[in-house]
Amino acid sequence: MDCIKSINRSAFVAIAPESPFIAAGTMAGVVDLSFSSSANLEIFELDFQSNDRELKLVGHCKSSERFNRLAWGSYGSGSDGLIAGGLVDGNIGLWNPIRSKSGEIEHVGHLSKHKGPVRCLEFNVKSPNKLASGADDGTVCIWDLTNPSKPCHYLKGTGSYMQSEISSISWNREFQHVLASTSYNGTTVIWDVNNEKVITDFKNTVRCSVLQWDPDNYNQIMVASDEDSSPNVKLLDIRYLQSPVHTFVGHQRGVIAMEWCPSDSLYLLTCAKDNRTICWNTKTGKIVAELPTGENWNFDVHWYPKMPGVISASSVDGKIGIYNLEGCNSYCTVEKNLDSDPLTAPKWWKRPVGASFGFGGKLISFNKNLPEASEVFLHSLATEQSLVNRISKFEAALENGEKTSLRGLCEKKTEEAESEEEKETWGLLKIMLEEDGNAKTKLRTHLGFSLPSEENDQTVNEPHATCSSTNVEETKQMPEPEGESSDPTFDDAIQRSLVVGDYKGAVAQCLSANKMADALVIAHVGGTELWESTRDKYMRMSNVPYMKVVSAMMNNDLMTFVHTRPPKFWKETLALICTFAEGDEWISLCDALASNLMDAGFTLAATLCYICAGNIDNTVDIWSRSLEKESAGKSYAECVQDLMERTVVLALATGNKRFSVSLRKLFESYAEILASQGLLATAMKFLKFLESGDFSPELSILRNQIALYAEPEAANTSASKNTQPEISKPYQEKSFPPAPLSNAQPSRTTFVPLNPPRELKNAGQYDQPIMDSYSFNRSADPAYNAPPGPGSHRSIPSQVGPYINSKILQTVAPPMGPMTPTHQVAVQPAPVAPPPTVQTADTSNVPAHHKPIVATLTRLFKETFEPLGGYSRATPAEKRKVEDNSRKLGALFLKLNSGDISKNAAEKLTQLCQALDNYDLGAALQIQVAMTNTEWDECSFWLPTLKQIIKGRQNVQ
Repeated sequence: MDCIKSINRSAFVAIAPESPFIAAGTMAGVVDLSFSSSANLEIFELDFQSNDRELKLVGHCKSSERFNRLAWGSYGSGSDGLIAGGLVDGNIGLWNPIRSKSGEIEHVGHLSKHKGPVRCLEFNVKSPNKLASGADDGTVCIWDLTNPSKPCHYLKGTGSYMQSEISSISWNREFQHVLASTSYNGTTVIWDVNNEKVITDFKNTVRCSVLQWDPDNYNQIMVASDEDSSPNVKLLDIRYLQSPVHTFVGHQRGVIAMEWCPSDSLYLLTCAKDNRTICWNTKTGKIVAELPTGENWNFDVHWYPKMPGVISASSVDGKIGIYNLEGCNSYCTVEKNLDSDPLTAPKWWKRPVGASFGFGGKLISFNKNLPEASEVFLHSLATEQSLVNRISKFEAALENGEKTSLRGLCEKKTEEAESEEEKETWGLLKIMLEEDGNAKTKLRTHLGFSLPSEENDQTVNEPHATCSSTNVEETKQMPEPEGESSDPTFDDAIQRSLVVGDYKGAVAQCLSANKMADALVIAHVGGTELWESTRDKYMRMSNVPYMKVVSAMMNNDLMTFVHTRPPKFWKETLALICTFAEGDEWISLCDALASNLMDAGFTLAATLCYICAGNIDNTVDIWSRSLEKESAGKSYAECVQDLMERTVVLALATGNKRFSVSLRKLFESYAEILASQGLLATAMKFLKFLESGDFSPELSILRNQIALYAEPEAANTSASKNTQPEISKPYQEKSFPPAPLSNAQPSRTTFVPLNPPRELKNAGQYDQPIMDSYSFNRSADPAYNAPPGPGSHRSIPSQVGPYINSKILQTVAPPMGPMTPTHQVAVQPAPVAPPPTVQTADTSNVPAHHKPIVATLTRLFKETFEPLGGYSRATPAEKRKVEDNSRKLGALFLKLNSGDISKNAAEKLTQLCQALDNYDLGAALQIQVAMTNTEWDECSFWLPTLKQIIKGRQNVQ
């Protein structure tokens, strides 16, 4: 495998401990193609989101000398830490990695004490301000970076502890004052830094090039030599130096560098002069992975601490490579007959906790760090507690089905409404719930039109109550020509009188204004005097707007008036209809007016008119579309709750009991939301309003599951409304605080008990067990297409409507009748076909070029698995293994039969079966591994079965 990122440099590397950056310092003793002798320190960004293979250069600066070692510690004023470089001239350079706008790195200063090249540097993990350095003069210096003027400790062995060139140093991970140093003369010394004394030492017959303390065991240290005569890596216990704890055999030439994995001490990385870079299992001493072998060896290796499994390797070829350990393999170790281990799951992959959502607002979790780590906990989870409380109040208002409680709900909603549109809607719904004799009267008053009071109706000649006396007097003093009027107050007064049927007031005002023709025409509405002789002439001459109202009343043609009246006067139009229309005519006129208002863009007015007409389909249609604009800051469930509240109240107000497909879809979505919050009994109440013949397959499954869980909850609710059922170990009920909603898709895993609760068995309400078979088949056979289950209500079905995006459900619901309690009805589960197997899978439509796959795998299945389950002494586990693998191959055959398999997967399957037919098991295993890497998402269900078949053939050979 090639590296995932690279840098074309011959340089030592240091990786930032907290940020995604890597530093590179020009390696000493290397000549590039341009024969340049310059020395540079550069910083590159580790951007794994970019598709560029080359890392981006983000910082740079010149160095006085080239580097023998580079280290990056967390000490510093900023979060980027500090970079230290061991230079050829014996100095240690310090740089602040914070870059200027031009990308220049700030040089902080030099640390000067050593007399020879500095070959090793290491920051103390527990005391980041402590830096240890070793040089060719055989000395080790400890620098306190808070006062770097001189070393705070100077270590130099004497006598038997004398060391030559220091090749490697390492701080003990447990005791921050303990340091190990080794040299090319083979002497390794363990120092007490605080007292500048030797704790112990040991000598090797060969020189030691590198050493590192075990991160988990402070008494053990890993050492290696760069001499070709001793290429092995040894793990020593400083208490028992006579025999190594482990010897790691794999390199053929001397080891140059190594580093322990900071995230999991199970893994150690080494590189040697045999061009191999190996990852070891430190517990078994075996190889688990190996980097690709290049033309030359690597001299510097590091783990990336922010992303476990990512490593860097600097090569003598002048290239720094970034590799993913998971992509590396150990095939070359097999070819060389060396021991190898599979790459086991590292610590960073282990799951300390886990959780899964279940049906009915349940959450199952485990925690291996708790004392009861073997137990699974069952929680009741309500993600939107405010919504649950709101639903409870809504349910209470609907409990009795009385219009009084519903009017109280409408009144409260009107007071809480934030917009005028919502306030107008709830106010009109409240009027619709009035008794039949008062609804139209209050509606007319709500629209702003009412009959004059009794004290103003004593004489016909008095002006209308809505027209002030001042205006009347002015009209008398300045009479206008007949058929003309420049006083809008007068026109409005006449029109309001006609709207409410106050003919006397209208005639009186016309007489006082000297409008005889108007007075005669209006008077005729209440009788027939002078009508025939004056009607035609006056109607042709009059251009006054309100005469159109008179014409409509005379001809009994309110529909024409509705279609010709300007939309902005919709209130007057609706009030006129309210006064004169009766029965079905009232409904048709309100519908026509609403349709005109919708075409003109008067959405709220159209909604109110549809409410008056009792047209629930169109009303809910408009509400659904408006939810998209009103949904800012609201969750999907709150939007559906808003829509459901309005719809149910409107349906109860109109008394309409028709149930359309869209209304059933709304009930289904609402029931899913109630179930997700644990309100199963409430969800069942709403589903009981639908006839069993109206249930779709999805709705039947939902009702089955709710019925299964709602009954025990209902039984317990009678004793304590908010108490959950008692759950025996290993399931323990725990309270769970409301959690915010997530954008992730909801889990489809459904928790189904293996046995129905005892209360259900004894209640006698279920003649047959009510179980959701899909819950088992979905987990057992991914190829089996089961219907969608609860928890999927956030996926908006396409047939619901085109108006609302994926956040808001578009539903058009017709009216429904009053909600009345009904008895629990037993629901029978839908029969489910068993999953396909090798013997039962339909292969009649498998293409001819894929039939060899079916034939080969069927034959090998019989040879590999059927003997396990066919013998009389076969264990139940062996029989289950045969059945499980039969179902997996059956799923593969089903995909081949339906053509639901990609071209690449089918071609590799053909090649794998050809290799098996030719007994080329090595090639078959390589194809199976390649499919695991490239087609895992599509083929993960049955690929393990293919591997078992290949292994079974190898055992036979």
